[in-house]
Amino acid sequence: MAASISRFISGIAFICTAALTPAMAATMAQGGVIHFRGQIVEDPCVVNPQHQKFALTCPQNGRMQTTHISYQDALDGHHTSANTVQVSMKYLDPEKKLAVVELDYR
Repeated sequence: MAASISRFISGIAFICTAALTPAMAATMAQGGVIHFRGQIVEDPCVVNPQHQKFALTCPQNGRMQTTHISYQDALDGHHTSANTVQVSMKYLDPEKKLAVVELDYR
């Protein structure tokens, strides 16, 4: 009887140790290094909100080009003519008075 209790306690201890070891190893990570190579070669786009549309001014072929994008096009995920920027918009409230505009550069 004492031998089976001893084996039971040993088994529980082994299971607990095996279950907790990965969690302890994850918290002991000291960090790492991320290397970035490359450069930003163009200025970002400038967004000017207007009535029911945006004026999006972006560098293209060495000069600034302005594109007008309606709110509906932004809601649909509009791509600029050069296909370098995708414009998306999401409303934050049901009344559609507050929105976030996101520019994704490619």
